[in-house]
Amino acid sequence: MTESQVPSGPRLSREDASSRITAYVYGNIVILATIAPLTAVNAENGGSFWYVLATAFTTFLAHTFAESIGRRARSDERLTPAIIRAELRDSLPVLTSAFFPAAVLGLAWVSNVSGFVAEVTALAYLIVRLALIGPVVARIRQERPSFRTFAAGILLAMVGAAVALVKVVLGS
Repeated sequence: MTESQVPSGPRLSREDASSRITAYVYGNIVILATIAPLTAVNAENGGSFWYVLATAFTTFLAHTFAESIGRRARSDERLTPAIIRAELRDSLPVLTSAFFPAAVLGLAWVSNVSGFVAEVTALAYLIVRLALIGPVVARIRQERPSFRTFAAGILLAMVGAAVALVKVVLGS
């Protein structure tokens, strides 16, 4: 092991790790784009909470379905229940990307937390998650995070925010 590598326990295959990273990035961008056009009033009346959860769940199902079809195209292997479970597991980051934002938005609904504060908190959380992807990829590649991996993550967060903004502008 070289000095730039870090030890790890049982690892995912690079294919499975790549699938999860794809789902992670995709899920964060979709939820970011879902929250961006919502208003403080949406957060305070519960609409944002339900909209984020519904978007995450339907996107998770669509992502799992698409990845299953992609796997079938890449391999002669039939889609067995075990493979479908693996695709569901690899797609979980799409779903989990919405948990904290939905919880914060739900808090605005059931308490006196400002809808604006809840939205800003949820958006900031998603941008930070995207910014941390560089070190996560370095870890999967068994490398130590470096300035370059952090810079790549920040660039990814900016691209993700831009994609979300394009969706908001085109969707309005």
